[in-house]
Amino acid sequence: MTLLSLIIPNYNYGRFADRFFGSLAAQTMSLRDVEVFFIDDGSSDNSLEQARKWAGILECSDFKILTPPRSGRPGPVRNHGLAQAEGKYLLCFDPDDEMRPKFLETSIGLLESKPKVSIVYSDYHEVAPGESFIRNLSDFNPSHLRVQNTVASASIYRRELWDAGIRYRENTSYEDWDYWVQCLMVGGKFQHVAQPLYIHHVHESNFSLQAEKEDGVAKAHIVVNNPGFFHKAVVGWANDHLRGRAHAPSFQRGYIPTPDDLQKLSNMIRKGEISS
Repeated sequence: MTLLSLIIPNYNYGRFADRFFGSLAAQTMSLRDVEVFFIDDGSSDNSLEQARKWAGILECSDFKILTPPRSGRPGPVRNHGLAQAEGKYLLCFDPDDEMRPKFLETSIGLLESKPKVSIVYSDYHEVAPGESFIRNLSDFNPSHLRVQNTVASASIYRRELWDAGIRYRENTSYEDWDYWVQCLMVGGKFQHVAQPLYIHHVHESNFSLQAEKEDGVAKAHIVVNNPGFFHKAVVGWANDHLRGRAHAPSFQRGYIPTPDDLQKLSNMIRKGEISS
């Protein structure tokens, strides 16, 4: 079995290709047991030309360039590649970001040494116009996923999770968050690496910026998609928010309300402190 299947969803990111593939070529772990799937979502730039160039450079076990019909969302593009992957471990990595040299060695080494661990995620270096800092994530706590996403999108996991039927869903822009909830629901065990193992670049074309615009609906769909994971009051909030009910606001960005939050809101409405 191939050790790792690397899924690269791409749309008009050709300008980042040399930076991303250069970081992949610089990994301290050999790529000879790594298969690469470059899935292009209808790009109009030089993405395919760049992928073909790097397919001839990288010393990996296989490099496939796939061009499914345009979807406009990364989730279905990732699913398309994952459906063909044969690796023991799976990784979806956006090509506008870059790996630090020990990203693969550290993450896969941990999975190899700890058979009970299903998903490995790390801290990362975030670079935005005018600023640069380390995102220090927390050690995994299942309850955290009920209120916010505390797992990095660039995480490596065992293919058994995919084989269990987990898929990236199209009805939420927070598709990573929803995916990790699904992993947890089927028994996935998460391991945090307290090192910044990759670099996330913030720019005007990030899909995450679109997700922020759809924040309330995206969070509500995570809850409705996974009702067994959330308190019934939170499920009620999600359904009401999707119906556009005034008493079910979106709350702050990237945060799903708790039952206590909803009770406080209900008390404030009842007292007339805010209107419903």
